[in-house]
Amino acid sequence: MRKTVLAAVLLLVFCLAACGGQNAAEDAFTIRVVCESDGIWQIFYSCYLDGECCGMGGVADLDGGELTEETDLSISFTRSFLGQDADISQFSMDFSPYGQDDTSEIGTTNRVAIRAEYGQSYTVFLSGDRDSGFQAALGTP
Repeated sequence: MRKTVLAAVLLLVFCLAACGGQNAAEDAFTIRVVCESDGIWQIFYSCYLDGECCGMGGVADLDGGELTEETDLSISFTRSFLGQDADISQFSMDFSPYGQDDTSEIGTTNRVAIRAEYGQSYTVFLSGDRDSGFQAALGTP
């Protein structure tokens, strides 16, 4: 079942990334997740607009490997997904990492506020471990 859920989440992520059309850069913003933690194989996330949950998804290495700082984990959020009139300056996310054989998250990070604008890219760094907890921080690409 876990593989089925992961496949569905990855399909959703790919669909979100493919949405847009001619003005894709103007109608989407991108969050790049850099995993600085060891032993993480997938990351699920929840996203919020003005504190209200507006979606969930997940990212993983397409080859099924452990995530590293070099793993390309990019998530695009389109105007059509969030709503034409959504105030994306009030966007935020939290992240729940999973280990190789975990069936539930091994922690959830703080919620990261991102004053998003369409056409922009942002980088979130995931750090920490099972013992001390996980943190997420907005940084520079």
